[in-house]
Amino acid sequence: MGTLTQSNRPLSIYLGDLTYTTLSLATDAFPLNVGFIAAYAKKVYGNDIDIRLFKYIPDLEQALAENPPDILGLSNYPWNFNLGLEFFRMAHQISPKTICVMGGPNIPLDDEPRKKFVRRYPEIDFYSYLEGEEAFCNLIARAFETGVDRTKMRSAPIDGFIHRVSDSEVMCGTMLARRRDLDEIPSPYLTGLMDKFFDGILSPMMETNRGCPFSCSFCHEGNSLISKVNQFSLDRVKAELDYIADAVSRAPNFTSNLMFADPNFAMYERDYEIVEHIEKIQQKYGWPRSIFASTGKNKKERIAKALRKLNGSMSMWLSVQSMDPNVLREIQRENISTDQMLALANVYQEFGLPTLSELILGLPGDSYERHVKSLSAVVDAGIDIIDTYTCMLLNGTKLNSDFSRATYNMGTHFRVLPRDFARLSNGRVAVEIEEIISSTNTMSFQDYQEARKLHLMVAVVYNGAGFGPLLRFMRHKKVPIIHFLEQLVLEIERAPESVQKIFQSFTRLTREELWDSEEELRKFIYADGNYDRLLNGEIGINLIQTHTAMSLSAVDDWARYIFEVADEVLAGCMGEEPGDLALLAEVKAFCAARTHNIWGESADADNPTAVFRYDIDRWMHAPLTAPLSDFKLAEPDLRQFGFSLEKQRERAALMQRYGTTPTGIGRIIIQMGRNRIWREPLEDSIQLPPGASAEVTARRWATQQT
Repeated sequence: MGTLTQSNRPLSIYLGDLTYTTLSLATDAFPLNVGFIAAYAKKVYGNDIDIRLFKYIPDLEQALAENPPDILGLSNYPWNFNLGLEFFRMAHQISPKTICVMGGPNIPLDDEPRKKFVRRYPEIDFYSYLEGEEAFCNLIARAFETGVDRTKMRSAPIDGFIHRVSDSEVMCGTMLARRRDLDEIPSPYLTGLMDKFFDGILSPMMETNRGCPFSCSFCHEGNSLISKVNQFSLDRVKAELDYIADAVSRAPNFTSNLMFADPNFAMYERDYEIVEHIEKIQQKYGWPRSIFASTGKNKKERIAKALRKLNGSMSMWLSVQSMDPNVLREIQRENISTDQMLALANVYQEFGLPTLSELILGLPGDSYERHVKSLSAVVDAGIDIIDTYTCMLLNGTKLNSDFSRATYNMGTHFRVLPRDFARLSNGRVAVEIEEIISSTNTMSFQDYQEARKLHLMVAVVYNGAGFGPLLRFMRHKKVPIIHFLEQLVLEIERAPESVQKIFQSFTRLTREELWDSEEELRKFIYADGNYDRLLNGEIGINLIQTHTAMSLSAVDDWARYIFEVADEVLAGCMGEEPGDLALLAEVKAFCAARTHNIWGESADADNPTAVFRYDIDRWMHAPLTAPLSDFKLAEPDLRQFGFSLEKQRERAALMQRYGTTPTGIGRIIIQMGRNRIWREPLEDSIQLPPGASAEVTARRWATQQT
């Protein structure tokens, strides 16, 4: 096969899908992408190659120092691109002969910008685009043919690759056809390549198909080259699920979640059979407790039928991005039925399916008014979680083109990607920077900043239903929830000092995190002492997640402010039904009890109690139209709010995994599920004290809290 095998030395290959761990684990998925490449390469070349897989920075640093490989291949996503470049520089310094290869979607879509990208980064010897399994084997073949001689390897194109020959010359190999029969790629799980990553830190990730039929202009998956969906066989998928469940059960630390890389999970008929298999695994292993996947953008009835089998462990993703028809047309998303999507939200709730939607600020055609209307429509549909994002300009998308920038008069800024930075063992700093749309011909920068303030209120007050009973009470009184959230922004100077400080911090950092150019931002980060500001969480954090976590540390003060504004908003609506004030008092007591002391040191023992005449918990699981007055209890009930032993263990494991800084808590909130972080009424009711008045006790308790 070549010089290397004749000397009885296999070709040494390191493949990595790296993550930062400086403040917290930044990306926690198994390195499935490079696992596929390794599995296929081993199938083709067997013992003629020696492949090692990497996820963590220190592991790859040590391996490079002790035994540098012939080929170092790293994935390229927005969250690890510059880290990859730093490792290529490190590898070339330690072993100038090492061939550095990169692959992934984070590269310009069009030919000329792609060539410019390759010329710009001489650290990258070869770049693979689209599916990489066959392309990487072509590279290995060239390595054997040339004795891993960089000059000779570059002398001719390699199918599936683009590579730099000189400052001005680039070679492009033939673009390979996508593989129809995905089972030809051996399973990274069933071949044991993923075994080392069952460490209780990372989350198993699966892929049941490849491709996306939708053409959204802001998304990597919108590439027309991958619009055809190809699938792994059901037998293969089930075997992998069984393997993962068994491995998780035997791992020293329990991992509670499972991830799917599919862009439209549960949208296809066969996915129901996959979900049925997961249900059997849940019954046997108690795993997975939570499943992260982007559900299909159409066929929502089919998806709902599938997700009902999973007992609430997976949210129904109703990702609309915008509800404005003009915006949807501009981003080529009008083929997705957003109205139908939201119309089904009430049905999902009746079946106990948690729902999640996403909105993106700054899309072409968007404005503050249109964005607020989109938020209002999603809120009115009763979606449980609304994730709000700023529009990121991704390489490899139609939106990130000179044509789009000019057409929509895009104003952009640069900021550090949250948690994605590290100081490497050689002293160099790696940091990831994103470019976001902060203004367009229909949205000013001031609009951008105002919308972000509203995003924080959605995250703290609306998401996860910590204050869900209060918001549902408002719905019944015909109070627009979005109006209430806007009032919370407008009246913030009346809030307790702790709440004001959190809001002011968010507002200040929303502006300060943005830079006019990537070069200026990098210069600032590399200046003396500024890396410490990243370490201290002053910059480079997810502002929404971090300030939500900070808010939970002051949640009693938040509750006091929220209830005060709610009283004023509801003032003109009360009294239409007998006992409205008493109902509202119970709703407040329920909200205050379930949100009390979520992350404090004594949280597991600090269990508040309250008296109720109405079953608020059951009301919250009823259709949105059901009034609280229909859920009156036969006798007053004194309830204690706490965390089950199972939830206590899960929280403890996640705190050990991510830490208890605001950044770490922000990650835990996402991993655990924002609808699961709250206290719950414990199963056994508490006997009322002799002669106690349920109404007086409830009101006194609510008054003390508010």
